[in-house]
Amino acid sequence: FIAQEMNRCIQCYRCARTYQDYCGGRDFGVMGSRNRVFFGRFKDGMLESDFSGNLVDVCPTGVFTDRTFRFKSRFWDLQEAHSVCPHCAVGCATVPGGRLRQLQRVRSGDNPQVNGAFLCDRGRFGSSYVNHPERPRQARNDHQPLATDAAVQGLEREICNLVRDHGPEAVLLLGSERSALESNWLLQRVAAHLGCKAPLLSAHKARHQAAQFAAFDLSAQLASLADVRDSDLLLVLGVDPLAEAPLLALALRQAVRKGGQVLLYDPRPVELPCDFDHQPTSPLALHALLADNGVERRHLQERLLQARRPVLIAGADLLGVAGLQQVQHWAAAASTTERPCPVYPVLGAANSFGAALLSQPQEDDLLMRLESGRVKMLLCLETDPLLEAPDGERLSAALSQLERLVVLDYLPTPLSVHANLFIPTCPPVECAGTFINTEGRLRRFDRVLAPGTSLALTGNGDHPPRVFSTTTPGSDPLPATVLLQRLLGEDLCLSELHQALETDQPRLAGLSHLAAGATGERVSAGVPRSRVPATVPEQPAATLQLVLAPARYGSDLFSRHAGVLDARRRPAQLQLHPEDLRQHGLREGDPVVLETDFGSFTLPVVGQPLMAAGCALVENSAAMPQLIPGSELSYCVISKGGADD
Repeated sequence: FIAQEMNRCIQCYRCARTYQDYCGGRDFGVMGSRNRVFFGRFKDGMLESDFSGNLVDVCPTGVFTDRTFRFKSRFWDLQEAHSVCPHCAVGCATVPGGRLRQLQRVRSGDNPQVNGAFLCDRGRFGSSYVNHPERPRQARNDHQPLATDAAVQGLEREICNLVRDHGPEAVLLLGSERSALESNWLLQRVAAHLGCKAPLLSAHKARHQAAQFAAFDLSAQLASLADVRDSDLLLVLGVDPLAEAPLLALALRQAVRKGGQVLLYDPRPVELPCDFDHQPTSPLALHALLADNGVERRHLQERLLQARRPVLIAGADLLGVAGLQQVQHWAAAASTTERPCPVYPVLGAANSFGAALLSQPQEDDLLMRLESGRVKMLLCLETDPLLEAPDGERLSAALSQLERLVVLDYLPTPLSVHANLFIPTCPPVECAGTFINTEGRLRRFDRVLAPGTSLALTGNGDHPPRVFSTTTPGSDPLPATVLLQRLLGEDLCLSELHQALETDQPRLAGLSHLAAGATGERVSAGVPRSRVPATVPEQPAATLQLVLAPARYGSDLFSRHAGVLDARRRPAQLQLHPEDLRQHGLREGDPVVLETDFGSFTLPVVGQPLMAAGCALVENSAAMPQLIPGSELSYCVISKGGADD
């Protein structure tokens, strides 16, 4: 990702201080003496740090430059705007830049409460999904192209007819945790306007319920990354920061540099760019630690009470609602009137908090509604349930029973390819909107580019193009807010939308005055919702606990469609503790059949001594898209596979 030109170096040491001191990298530094000083890797190879791209931002003379942007444009020719990184729920400030209808680079913005002035490599280099050659850019009905206006008008007629003939449950509207706040809210209004049942705003019920707990029950106790950086004791429960929230890992390092301690309980072989105490703990043991009044729990709670600025960090995917309920009790017990103990919940997607804030308590889920047989049409707004919801086999069978499948999206997902009616939308860099990050902070993003196929594709390498047109190729996609307003018969600008949103949702006060690039206001505290205490299923005999974890690169759909990140992806594999390898008579590299509630899979096995025993770990990525993190605690059986498996 980084190109190096040492003849430009003025020996300011900013690169070494950033890479080593701030980011914790160990494979880069300064060598030599006097006029023979060299800043770089100690041996050939790719930079190992997940924050290597920050070298580009801190170097004042261009010794280190973005290889993915090199020789494309002069930076002063770029169209730029303040934006928000969509790759995880941290909500880092970014400044994307584009030219010639192509998003060409992303650099870090500045938000002292969130990411400071730093960015992870996934957020910096994983933006080529915008320019994906297979990105769908034209509406089509039964695989026949048509104009966007005609597609919207036809969709409105179909919805009205189905609701009239079969009732409000005949049309199911599905929102998304990667859609903007405005889009999900408009989808709710479309449902009311056209007589449909209230939409679901997430395809993943368990993940959505955990986000709702954070948005309502934990809303008065939320910590920011600035709180994490200043903490003297951080108890991390069920989180792999580099995979789920990379800037959280960087914040943990800053806390350690100031003398803080990090205690981490997780089943995975977690790596951090700082010293920390890792206790490999299976999901079942983690829930037991949180719930039981044992010696270890009392010891940890005493340490939290003794700390000056404690922070609890909780992984919503691994802990679920049951674990988050216990974390809330821990935070309350460790808080005093003078010194609170806040919680930093790590959620699954860029707008998980926003989708949860808009949602009513959800009793049924997508699969239940589809399998009821009453749904005739499913409309998916910037979501693919096959890639974002568990139990893909049942979901696929239920989708096949639909009369009409309608998809509004900007990614070339399997669902968008097979939709009966497809209408293209715009990614965040081609529209304006709002996310709410994991700490409940409103984060605005502005449009960087107008939609259109890049000249690199339309011109076949020539510039200027040899063929001219009065229309821009590939300019059909419209922001989801525009498409949904057309279904409502409205044409409000973004500021008018925000005023209406504030009126409808009092917790969003200040949204209409929020500017892109600003620190961002935090939403007001919500009223806790009464909930039935969640339970954890017992482990059947002769099984392993299944841990489905996001991969560092390729788990979120944005980085999955960013080919430039291919060098960082890891092959699909099953990870076991060496003790479990011996018990099952396996050796490294053996093919293993993994039997789960989500299907049967054959993977090569590797031993991982840093993970918890009694667990089977698989990463969710493009290589294993069927296994979705965030499900309830489940179990699996493994056996040695044959040569033909």
